[in-house]
Amino acid sequence: MRLASLSPSVTEILFKLHLQDHIVCTDQFSDYPDEAQGIPHLKDHQNIAVEAVLDYEPELVFTSTVVQDQLAEELQAADVSVMHFDPRTINDTYNTIRQLGLLLQAEELASALIRQMQEGFNDVKKKARALEQSSVQGRPKVYVEEWNNPPFASANWVPEIVHIAGGASLPQAKVGELSPEVTLEQVRAWQPELVVLSWCGAGRAVDAKKLFLERDGWNKLVEENHIYVIDDSLLNRHGPRLVEGAQRLYGWMFELLH
Repeated sequence: MRLASLSPSVTEILFKLHLQDHIVCTDQFSDYPDEAQGIPHLKDHQNIAVEAVLDYEPELVFTSTVVQDQLAEELQAADVSVMHFDPRTINDTYNTIRQLGLLLQAEELASALIRQMQEGFNDVKKKARALEQSSVQGRPKVYVEEWNNPPFASANWVPEIVHIAGGASLPQAKVGELSPEVTLEQVRAWQPELVVLSWCGAGRAVDAKKLFLERDGWNKLVEENHIYVIDDSLLNRHGPRLVEGAQRLYGWMFELLH
């Protein structure tokens, strides 16, 4: 089957399911694993031209999240078979993997991948539980920022990842809901102990920490050495590497408490 994966998350999952040879094109952000970079990429992630997709004669196209809602509708209007995913929780991510496995006859690999993720999260949970029990401070407060101008706090599944890693998320960032715009006053009143910059699609293109420290008031939220920059694909992509994102967050909280 000729597959067009216009979602970086789906691209990663398809590679894990050993289906990469079926991918005829991807979106511009599908850069992992390295082999994915050799597949033709289409520009303008949420505004990909329908004609550009049709040039590759896909039998099935994958899109994901609210930013590609309109693209999915345009492709469907052009009689293209589209499967659109809009996960908001870790369990939704498991369901995405499960659906792909069922659809593409890779059920066993999909089940194995889900188990692998669950085991990875459980390992982080165990470490975080021991860390919490040894700390008189309890769970560190972690402000994860998805975008900087205006500031958006990471929500969807990210608060779950923070909790797995042993931390507490900004109250405005709720599991299963879209990432909210937040104010300096809201974040400052919460008194975070860690700031994690997970700027969507920009983590490696800009010096996020430098730009954050140039924002008046925000630069005084926490000590400079308690501000971390993470490759946003480890938190923003609903796929296998969310486990690695949890591991990174746990490591930074371990440093904070020691």
